[in-house]
Amino acid sequence: MSAFPRAPEIFLPNRRHLLTPAALAACALFVCLITSAVTARAQESFAPNIVISQIYTRGGEQGAAFQSDYIELFNRGNTSIDINGFALQLTTSNNTVTAITFSSSQGIMVGPGKYVLLEMARGTSGQPLPAPDFPSIGSFTPNLSPTAGYVALYRRSPTVFFGGCPSGDDLLDMVGYGAGAACFEGGAPAPAPSEPTTALVRDRGGCDDFNTNALDLRVGAANPRNRQTSAALCTITPGPSTIEFAATQFDAAESDGRAAITVTRVGETVAPATVEFIVADGAANDRQDYTTAWGTLRFEPGETSKTFRILLTDDAAQEDNETVQMALANPTGLATLGTRALASLVIQDNDFGSAAPNPDDDPTFFARQHYHDFLNREPDASGLAFWSNQINECGTNAACREVRRINTSAAFFLSIEFQETGFLVHRIYRAAFSESAARPRGLPRYREFVRDSQTISRGVVVGEGDDWRLRLDTNQREFVKEFVERAEFKALYPATMSAAEYVDALNRNAGGFITSPLREQMIFNLQSGAFDRAEVLRIFAENRAFTAAQKNPAFVLMQYFGYLRRNPDDAPEAGLNFDGYDFWLAKLNQFGGDFQRAEMVKAFITSAEYRQRFAAAAP
Repeated sequence: MSAFPRAPEIFLPNRRHLLTPAALAACALFVCLITSAVTARAQESFAPNIVISQIYTRGGEQGAAFQSDYIELFNRGNTSIDINGFALQLTTSNNTVTAITFSSSQGIMVGPGKYVLLEMARGTSGQPLPAPDFPSIGSFTPNLSPTAGYVALYRRSPTVFFGGCPSGDDLLDMVGYGAGAACFEGGAPAPAPSEPTTALVRDRGGCDDFNTNALDLRVGAANPRNRQTSAALCTITPGPSTIEFAATQFDAAESDGRAAITVTRVGETVAPATVEFIVADGAANDRQDYTTAWGTLRFEPGETSKTFRILLTDDAAQEDNETVQMALANPTGLATLGTRALASLVIQDNDFGSAAPNPDDDPTFFARQHYHDFLNREPDASGLAFWSNQINECGTNAACREVRRINTSAAFFLSIEFQETGFLVHRIYRAAFSESAARPRGLPRYREFVRDSQTISRGVVVGEGDDWRLRLDTNQREFVKEFVERAEFKALYPATMSAAEYVDALNRNAGGFITSPLREQMIFNLQSGAFDRAEVLRIFAENRAFTAAQKNPAFVLMQYFGYLRRNPDDAPEAGLNFDGYDFWLAKLNQFGGDFQRAEMVKAFITSAEYRQRFAAAAP
């Protein structure tokens, strides 16, 4: 392998090496020409702080200001960006689509407030461009469409589909221009340059980016700037943005396993923003048709699209297509809700003909549903195969299958993934809250438990990927930090409490498990600022003795939350009280936590209430 940087080269598809340009020793272009009709409107996408700041399409014409068409990029952020591997996709004057990729073995750094000038096709009239960073390569350089088209900037070379608009997670910015443009950002394209001396120019030197081409760009005097131009740093004041569902209706088949729901953000996205999503029963209900979903979407600066998933249950009931209602609420970060703050999901039934057997008897369905009910996600293929095979190995031996189903079911509660997500949520509530009329037994209620456990588990599959532990710890820390800011917590632990009062109040509620040295250490660290309130609460929740004391109560609670999808004192519980919960907790304690001897898991997974969630005849 050579110790020297690779010389810049230019390639075309199905061609051998062509030439090496003299300019820009570190930079090169790879060019791919693909004929395509552009017919679809652009999708909203991720847009960080490098944008298309000028487009000049009249180069070389009679009376032109400059000999060449050009595209100008601008780093509107406050950190340098390496555009090595970035790509442009654009429409040409003969209505083809061209993809151009930046490539260099040394990187192509663009500093804050700096420009990059790309020379396109060259004509005869007008002045030469001022030292383009990427000069024209003669007949291989595309001629921009003068009256209507688009230029899109990607993080990496895109796959160009015939008849489509730029889209996908790698799309960084797009400018559609001209009345006939089919692809653009926001509600309308930017105008096309009307005179050979004018260009399409982004406002405030390139600083504005409201993700709406008609607002961000105007026709102005062509003024190409390159990497030698003095930096023009942006002072970006967070402005308003609007968050809403991407559509008012989403559709999914019952057999899909999950439905992806997209939420978009338009307007000024330089500041972070959040919005809460809430999913509720329509004709569909969360015991039989889908898994409860409730949480918060966090838009980082520049993000304009987020997705959450609703897990679907492929039951055996023959029913009409059913709806799930969805709402957005409580936006933050100068964001407001758009007109599509409400939406619905239509679940299309797939059960026809004669009544099917209960799918819960199928090992694969049984295991998959446990991923939904306990881990809040679709199963990974290897995990699903492992747990299904645990039951299938028994063949037709009914006694063996019963034991394996019980052990498989209990394994989900005992798994590292649940212990670090759902069980941690349980311990946080029990460490913080005591018995009250509003908080029976000091326990989380079903819907808030689902919301909080989904928050911690989002994006986490234990053992999958190199960063799952980091992601899990980040989710846990952010959850506890948000938890101590809730009104219920602050009412019990007001800011006026001293460090000692706060630690002692938590210790009394948690059962007094911490030692005196640990108490003194927590007080000292809280007073010195080394710990904050969230970190102290997490120490209590993760205390080994406290965790052991909460294992059986949490195990019983999860029989209701996981299997029955309800609170212990909700209908159809006789008496609408905790008698059933207390019965099973006493029995589990009686057998030292042995769920097999207590026959607790067996009782719940064979109960009519559980099995009717999936049966052909609705309860």
